[in-house]
Amino acid sequence: MGGSRIDGSVSWREPMNRRQFLRRSGTVALGLSAGAGTLAACESSPAGGGSSNNHTPVTITVWDYYGTSTPVKPALAGFKRKYPWITVNYQALDWDTINTKFTVSVSSGVAPDLATLDMTWIPAYAATGLLMDLSKVSGNMLNGKPVKAQYSAAQLNAMSFEGRTVTMLFDEDCYALYYRRDIFEQKGISVPTNWDELRAAALSMAEKANGSSKPNKYLMEVDPDTFHYASYLFQNDGAILNPANTKAVFNSPQGVQALEYYKGFLDNGSGIYWGQGQGDRLAGLNSGTIGMFEDGPYYMGIMRDSAAKLKGKWGIAIAPYSKKPGSYLGGTGLSIPVNAPHADAAWTLIQYLLEPKNSVGVATYSGAAPGLQAALHSPVLAKPDPYFGGQDVWKVWDPTLAIATHYPYVKEWTAIDQAITTALQAALLGKQTPKQALDAAAAQVDSKLSG
Repeated sequence: MGGSRIDGSVSWREPMNRRQFLRRSGTVALGLSAGAGTLAACESSPAGGGSSNNHTPVTITVWDYYGTSTPVKPALAGFKRKYPWITVNYQALDWDTINTKFTVSVSSGVAPDLATLDMTWIPAYAATGLLMDLSKVSGNMLNGKPVKAQYSAAQLNAMSFEGRTVTMLFDEDCYALYYRRDIFEQKGISVPTNWDELRAAALSMAEKANGSSKPNKYLMEVDPDTFHYASYLFQNDGAILNPANTKAVFNSPQGVQALEYYKGFLDNGSGIYWGQGQGDRLAGLNSGTIGMFEDGPYYMGIMRDSAAKLKGKWGIAIAPYSKKPGSYLGGTGLSIPVNAPHADAAWTLIQYLLEPKNSVGVATYSGAAPGLQAALHSPVLAKPDPYFGGQDVWKVWDPTLAIATHYPYVKEWTAIDQAITTALQAALLGKQTPKQALDAAAAQVDSKLSG
């Protein structure tokens, strides 16, 4: 199923998207980390405890799911030098463990002080009151400047729930088009900017090889998950729920058209369905089966490490669109539980991690896009990337991040994600028409929302 799996079972053969990347790297780190301790209940710190104005010794517990690619752990030595009275009990937990453990720990009063949380979890956590309003410890300021001056409007929207700032965006995920630059150049294919051009590019790129009766090389990857469908939905001026978040609207004409368009790559032979049974995408890249796909900034690092022979052959472009640019918005938030024992000290660590020089580590360590605007535009990142043919790749991600849309902030989001994923599988595999599949999913979602 790829990125939409929510059952917690992970196979090494699953497609490597952001969610699987964090799952895998987190599992490795869990085995390697000697610093992971047992969470213990602590007494609440006094107001301002752990802040730069209060040097009372304090220990804060931090849960981190980044794994071996973490930008958090490398920053802790510098944090200790700057704030010697704050000890960090750093716990490397895998993605699934934090996802399942966070709610229970906060509800039972043994919450960590700070956790890295996937932005796709924020809807449910915020809607159930698990996350602190960070303005209580920040005063809406970050490192001496207003928070609103350091993030885009779309980012601020993603960080907020019902007027409260519930997380600070540490890394940001959105989707752009990865394409085989060398094949485009060989065939004289222009980089597509809209859906019609993308369709034409896919048809021109696809080839038959090894005696196959149908195209089996340089295909457009089609993924049955909400990440990808939502991006096409937004590009067609659609939405997942109505503005009040009380009713599904992804089965609107815009939503049906988006799924019909996406399925069209399979129908005309220029695409390949890439679900759980197809295994890791890297196999498709290295074999030449996949010639185009859509994914986030983090995948650049995966390609550099695991598809080295393709250096110089790939390019990245803003995802083509129908009516307006669009992408899902994900990433990682730095969040403080509503009952964190030492919220002030935790905020001190958040501020340190979000200093531009440390926030750049999001890109240099994990390969993801920094959420902080100053880090995203750092000269450290603005340079040609040899793997992508000398392209300044962050010039692609910057405008894409600016138009990305987060998932609806409702506590039923996990069930909504599952319903949409089931519909996508049914439609893309030809078991139902796109309209039938989306209508059925919308009925399930409406039932959940009304319950």
